[in-house]
Amino acid sequence: MLMLKRILVPLKSFEIIFVLMLTVFINTICSGQEIKKNPCPIDNADIWVLAGQSQMAGAGRIPDTTSNPNIMMLNMDDKWMIAKNPLHRIFEATAPAYENGFCDLLPDSLKNSEQAHTQFKLLAQISKQNPVGGVGPGLYFAKHIFENTGRSIGLIPCALGGSRMDQWYPELKSEGGNSLYGAMINRIHSVGKEKIKGFIWSQGESEAMKLKTDEYEADLLRLIEAVREEVDNPELPVILVQIGRFIKYDEKQDRTWEEIREIQRRVAHNTKNVYMITGIDLPLDDCAHISTDGQKRLGKRLAEIALTYVYKQTGHAKQIELESIKMCKDEKSGSNYLKLHYSGVYGKLSAPGSPGQFELRVDGEPHIEWVVAKVEFDPEDDAGLKLFLSMVPTTPATLVCGSGTNPYMNITDSLDNPIPAFGPIDIPLK
Repeated sequence: MLMLKRILVPLKSFEIIFVLMLTVFINTICSGQEIKKNPCPIDNADIWVLAGQSQMAGAGRIPDTTSNPNIMMLNMDDKWMIAKNPLHRIFEATAPAYENGFCDLLPDSLKNSEQAHTQFKLLAQISKQNPVGGVGPGLYFAKHIFENTGRSIGLIPCALGGSRMDQWYPELKSEGGNSLYGAMINRIHSVGKEKIKGFIWSQGESEAMKLKTDEYEADLLRLIEAVREEVDNPELPVILVQIGRFIKYDEKQDRTWEEIREIQRRVAHNTKNVYMITGIDLPLDDCAHISTDGQKRLGKRLAEIALTYVYKQTGHAKQIELESIKMCKDEKSGSNYLKLHYSGVYGKLSAPGSPGQFELRVDGEPHIEWVVAKVEFDPEDDAGLKLFLSMVPTTPATLVCGSGTNPYMNITDSLDNPIPAFGPIDIPLK
């Protein structure tokens, strides 16, 4: 186990990020006080809130100096600046929730210890000279929006690596800056709630790792509703990032990671003005965190969804959803196959190499008798796939796209918009 004391010696920036993010990941002003106004220096900027855990905070290791004077960020010290990576500089945060949250998420031997708080303060001094943090998707999201709309963007980074949903409960608002939710709401109100254009949420890995998925859907819906109430906009656009890969082999976690992905897909499908994108196919820099190059693609994917549904532009990506599934028979081979058709596909579906993973299950488990033997693109349907089966099950069966913690996924449309993970869902047997 990586220990926090290892970072007491001088390390390269990416090494600091790896130690902090991986340790946190694996171990995973009160409301009555007047909030000082702190509007974005660009008067007409669209304000987007970035929240969740480490995938949003970012752990991409390769530094990137991208910046644009039309893209601002409210740093965690509550000062506006031109947005630059890292966006989430938690060691500079004025809200105590970030120091307390970081220390609480450490291994038991260090959790909330004097050593942990001392180290946080040391890193705060370092971060003021050489910002500590990794590369996330936020800046590339804003860059793509600006390039396609000319609209200036203000970002409010609020994520904390390793944070659990219970640290974002709306009931914690009364704790103000002592809670992640309260700190986020304070920052929103300081900028001006009427300025908020949308809310981007990337979180759920902590619940999947801790096998605590039963309340996740209700908690996520409550969070969305609470944020919308705070900004007096019941239809505030929300974009979810479906949790991606985790290079760990654990049968119980395989199922909880699937459960969180399916919950996120279901919430986006069933809730007005809630959309979802996935980064499950993107390259990693460690066991779980998307690389810098992958974060650039994820940011653009998020922006494409915003351009279509928030900025109402045509020619951009839509939310891809499984629209229909039926059993068919191939005339040449006599084999049965599942015909999948997706909505929201721009251009056509494609993949580098063999199209990625689908798993057939009978009685909730995979069996060697019944498998998806191969996946082909449907030549008669640009938004269709053919999943050829070894045999058709004789009892009820389900299908999973992107099974387990570390699935093989690589299918996208012509705008690099990926099909989401789903399931288990029932399949027709006739």
